[in-house]
Amino acid sequence: MPDPSLYREVRLTQPGNNEVLPGTGSKAIHTFGRLASRVTRIIMENILPRFDDHLNYLCHYRMKIKIVAGITLTVCLVLFTGCNRSSADRNADLLSKPQADRNGKSEQYANEAEQYESADRVIWQKPDLVIEQLGDVKGKVVADLGAGTGYFSRRIAYKGARVIAIDIDPRAILWMEEQKARFPIELRDRLVIRLAEPDDSKLTSQEVDIVLLVNTYSYLIRRVEYFERLQETIRPGGFVVIIDFKKKETPFGPPVEDRLDVPTVERELRSAGYTILKVDEESLDYQYIIKAKKE
Repeated sequence: MPDPSLYREVRLTQPGNNEVLPGTGSKAIHTFGRLASRVTRIIMENILPRFDDHLNYLCHYRMKIKIVAGITLTVCLVLFTGCNRSSADRNADLLSKPQADRNGKSEQYANEAEQYESADRVIWQKPDLVIEQLGDVKGKVVADLGAGTGYFSRRIAYKGARVIAIDIDPRAILWMEEQKARFPIELRDRLVIRLAEPDDSKLTSQEVDIVLLVNTYSYLIRRVEYFERLQETIRPGGFVVIIDFKKKETPFGPPVEDRLDVPTVERELRSAGYTILKVDEESLDYQYIIKAKKE
């Protein structure tokens, strides 16, 4: 499973600026700025014109700007405070530190889990778009290799699939098990959590229809051999979807030298006996999508 700090760091995007900002503070400022911009646009385009004649009579241009600024600031503070409180409540519910493990493994993992589940991940990871790559998953069996906190596993299970969430980190397994206990029963029934080995997915023969690997492929050892064995676990007509970081500088992610470019992944998949169905380097800002089926 990749280093969770990959999902937390946010760098300034100006060329040549390498300063790293803590995810929480910069995210709050960025979110508030976007909210203020949207509220200002709504006021200027939809509300202000309705009262323009009255405002022209009552005050000059500078006063109108002050009025807009005051309304914007008030609305944004109310909305931002409410959203922040709701987000905190949701995170507290999802990421509260379980007490069940006497060794404290779950409690230790809570900090990592919070980073994997950070609210800003949905912006760049685009989980809905990723899940669309799987097609209609209702009634199918999907293996989520390198599941981590189950970020994608639970989303796919909600779509009606039976999901096998696989990870090699026992802390991640324990975390997912304890979170699963809080899910609705229909979701719990569709979510299987499984501890694997670095060189063994622990999937059985023709057990799954789809295998998903998000930010995981480059961490596998002996990838060609791994995917040769993985073929045996995929049912006829099944396929794999690999999503990983592009081999170039991005605002966050692993070092460029640790990434794999698209031609390398394609070559390895073909060597392992797969046919490339799709390569998409445009839909995600920082990652590519490769879809392949076993021959």
